[in-house]
Amino acid sequence: MTGRSTSRRRQRGAVLLGVILFTAVASTLLVGAVLLARTHYARAHADADYAKALDLAEAGINYEFHKVSADPDLADQYPGTTYTFGTGQFRVWCTARASDGTETTPWEAPGNLYVYAEGIANGATRTIRVSAKGFAAKGDYAIYTMDSTSVWNGSSLDVTGDIGTNGIYRFSGTPTITGGVYFCGPDAGWFNGVSPGPYPVYRNAARTEYPTVAQKALEMFPPSTHPPGGLAYLKLNNDNATAANPPIVGNSITDSVTIRGPANIYLENLSLAGNKKINFDNTNGPINVWIGPEGGANVARFRGGTAAISPQPEYDPLAPGAIDRRCTLYVATRGGIDIAGNEVMDASIYAYNRDAFNRPYGYMINSGNPIINGQILANQCDINGNITINYRKTLPGPSSIGYYGYDNSWIEIHPR
Repeated sequence: MTGRSTSRRRQRGAVLLGVILFTAVASTLLVGAVLLARTHYARAHADADYAKALDLAEAGINYEFHKVSADPDLADQYPGTTYTFGTGQFRVWCTARASDGTETTPWEAPGNLYVYAEGIANGATRTIRVSAKGFAAKGDYAIYTMDSTSVWNGSSLDVTGDIGTNGIYRFSGTPTITGGVYFCGPDAGWFNGVSPGPYPVYRNAARTEYPTVAQKALEMFPPSTHPPGGLAYLKLNNDNATAANPPIVGNSITDSVTIRGPANIYLENLSLAGNKKINFDNTNGPINVWIGPEGGANVARFRGGTAAISPQPEYDPLAPGAIDRRCTLYVATRGGIDIAGNEVMDASIYAYNRDAFNRPYGYMINSGNPIINGQILANQCDINGNITINYRKTLPGPSSIGYYGYDNSWIEIHPR
């Protein structure tokens, strides 16, 4: 009996030991599972906070883009401004793109910039840096005016493209606009607040600025290489005698003439009536007709202008075999230009200048029924006839910045 009892006790001891070992192993596994779950839970929360911090940083970038586009003087500069949203926040600042690697240099418009944004969510922090630059205001402008566009009673305006203004759009006639209407700046809008039709309207907070005719002349003929520069140079040095048939004498055109490009023509008297008109032969290059003197009271009365080759929608100097065939009338006088006749005109009109007191002027009036394949830029534009304008990108773009946005570089600073 003693041997059997001892054997049974041994068996029970072995079972108990097995149970203890199993319990210990199971407990260890359970504790490990709990620790793994807690670690995974903590990691998931940390990852969520990390992702949220990136979202906040991205929000900071977008916030700053909007802010500097509305008013560059309000840009957040280094070390930045912190904005809080519930349990998260972002700190954002702008810097100049310093060539010496110093990325705390204050940014000044209209230069290129970096926008930094640090997103913070429950202690998780992520910082990104995005390069940015200014872009011209959007709009494929068939007509743009600094002061006003007016369509008078009995007249019609048929535009394929957009129209825009820094001022007022007046109407008594019936405009047809296959495009949008852009109002730029705080003073822009419909005359008396009444729209002439169901046009899509876009508003830019800032005015759109363009270089003047005098500035364009100085840019193309700088004093350093073409003294005395600009319109003064063109008055004495032009292609009037060589590019026109018959040659232009005395800076005056009163009879039909053909102008061959490339050419820069300077006129102080342009008066065409009846069947007399200008023909553009732009086969070999662009034609610029400069109408002065700057600030003069003379009115240029223009007819014709059909180009030998209709300019491409937008000249690309990098395209293989590209030839610049743009035709442009630059009007520097206060009297402006009167577009008459019923011809097709493959050319653009640039009638915007400023006086010594920086007061704008420049006038274009339509008193015929022409079709213009190009653009009109003027301080004031009056439609008294029936005019059709088909947008072709030929004029220089605005000198102002419409908005600031992404410029092809996004990096995270010290990613985990």
